[in-house]
Amino acid sequence: MADTPIKSFMHPFPHTIGTDQTLETAKQMLAEHRIRHLPVRAHGEIVGVLSDRDIHFTLGVEKVEATQVKVQDTYTREPYTVTPETSAAEVARRMARDHLGCAIILDKGELVGIFTTTDACRALAETLSATIEQ
Repeated sequence: MADTPIKSFMHPFPHTIGTDQTLETAKQMLAEHRIRHLPVRAHGEIVGVLSDRDIHFTLGVEKVEATQVKVQDTYTREPYTVTPETSAAEVARRMARDHLGCAIILDKGELVGIFTTTDACRALAETLSATIEQ
């Protein structure tokens, strides 16, 4: 199980947002899809990740409306990225060690998935359930 690749647990083809979009658009996307992280694109490349926490922090500190702030002013640059073949154990260890909310999965530079703390909890629950059933 420790060698299981992250592609076995990732959420494939995640929704993305452009740097030129507003935080209002991001908030709507997060709510509509019931997610907490959006990979951020600029010129077709993944350049970062935007979380619901980033949005709430920016809006709370800056005291501005979500329609007035662009994603480019808020997102986290240089996200944690891995390949689909990276072991799930390695990804989970890094996320836990560095308090990361997600890992962006890239295959030859192309976005193929996202692995979040929710996905990690789901994988843990499945693993524990399988262990109990044995």
